[in-house]
Amino acid sequence: MKRGILALTAAAGVLAVAGDGIRPRAAASEYAARAAVAGVSIGAELIPPSQVRKLFATDLNSAGYAVVEIGIYPDAGRDINIAQSDFMLRAGAEGNAVRAASGETIAAVIADKNAPKPPRTPSRIGGVDVYNTAEIGVERGRDPVTGQRVGGVYGGAGVGVGVGGPATGPDPDPQVQSPRTVRDAYQMQQELENKALPEGKINEAIAGYVYFPRPSKKKKDELILTWYAPGGNPVRLTLQPAK
Repeated sequence: MKRGILALTAAAGVLAVAGDGIRPRAAASEYAARAAVAGVSIGAELIPPSQVRKLFATDLNSAGYAVVEIGIYPDAGRDINIAQSDFMLRAGAEGNAVRAASGETIAAVIADKNAPKPPRTPSRIGGVDVYNTAEIGVERGRDPVTGQRVGGVYGGAGVGVGVGGPATGPDPDPQVQSPRTVRDAYQMQQELENKALPEGKINEAIAGYVYFPRPSKKKKDELILTWYAPGGNPVRLTLQPAK
């Protein structure tokens, strides 16, 4: 059952819904790193792990994610489009670069990792071994009526069969755990997306968090945030290591 894993990989770096975000600071100058280009200013700051623990119930630190607070400030009368897929994070000038991860992807990965794995112990029915299976993942698509993008965390259970071999014990029931796992994933997804940097067309200041798989395990490494701003001009901000 690899559908969930493959869906998570394909979905990395893309958000299906815009976040509510957080209250923006008074100006981009209030961030540790800031820049201005083509009618818009940006401020960014790497959130220390100690602060991440206070801001989120989801354990992003143990899961290996870096959290960056970003504020976008368009000039008066200027409309710009914001997409989290326009942001990348790199460890130093020569390090690996990673794109932002969506709240639903992070939630599904963490929930799948934490979910108890049911034993592959078969029941024997009419000479056939029957195995219960369970999975959790992310699926995407478009509503056939509205044409809007839809998606979210899903969970499911099924059966597999195999002929031969002895029956060894009672039939396990992974569905006892699966609903709880899906519920946990949904709650994590909602928390992360509600605080995420809003997406879409804006004409006023916005702010929110963007989540990246940590590109380096070294806490002292300098991280470079790149934003492919409207007009295609890349803006690079150096984020000091979180203390």
